[in-house]
Amino acid sequence: MKQFLDFGSINACEKTSFVFLRQELPVRLSNIMKEINLLPDKLLTTPSVKMVQSWYVQSLVEILEFLDKNPDDHKVLGEFVDALVTIRNRHNDVVPTMAQGIIEYKESFSQDPVTNQNIQYFLDRFYMSRISIRMLINQHTLIFDGNTNPVHPNTIGSIDPHCKVSDVVQDAFHSAKMLCDQYYLRSLRWFYRRETARTKNRQSALCMCLLTCIICCLSFSRMQCVQR
Repeated sequence: MKQFLDFGSINACEKTSFVFLRQELPVRLSNIMKEINLLPDKLLTTPSVKMVQSWYVQSLVEILEFLDKNPDDHKVLGEFVDALVTIRNRHNDVVPTMAQGIIEYKESFSQDPVTNQNIQYFLDRFYMSRISIRMLINQHTLIFDGNTNPVHPNTIGSIDPHCKVSDVVQDAFHSAKMLCDQYYLRSLRWFYRRETARTKNRQSALCMCLLTCIICCLSFSRMQCVQR
């Protein structure tokens, strides 16, 4: 996170970011595409999962077009930003579409605990991979598109250096709770207590605790989806 902040606020170089992302994004996209292909064959035949696969293939092809382009050409850099925005928008509905694919699979085929566990493991890795990819894309597009976000003028890319983590955790929890209540008529209860971190170790421990809360909420949602 410190590297993101330092790069965005002190020595941001669009050429450096371009050269890095045109190599890094294809690797990340290819890795998750490989994991998708390892899913059960019956799950891969569902329309929603096929759609998600097509999005990743198209995005990979579009990124690979920039591998041999000149990073000193400002037109190329502008086209790269536009391509990243297109890719980001294309993947906006990946989470609900993949969830729909799981539901289609569950409604059409018999289940077994081992397969369900493997699907859960995949979903955890899939969503974490998606978060990291969108983080990289958002940092580049928000820093180098030449515009300042009027709603959050103090952000560095998509990062707010003065973010109140507890507020983010509460928002994530309530979003997950709403989805669980809406679809499954039940959800987790959460009680939290704010504490002041006086040391770096204490601060790190609190951050890990808050992140764990988010992961628990999201895992509960995914677990219910898989078990449905």
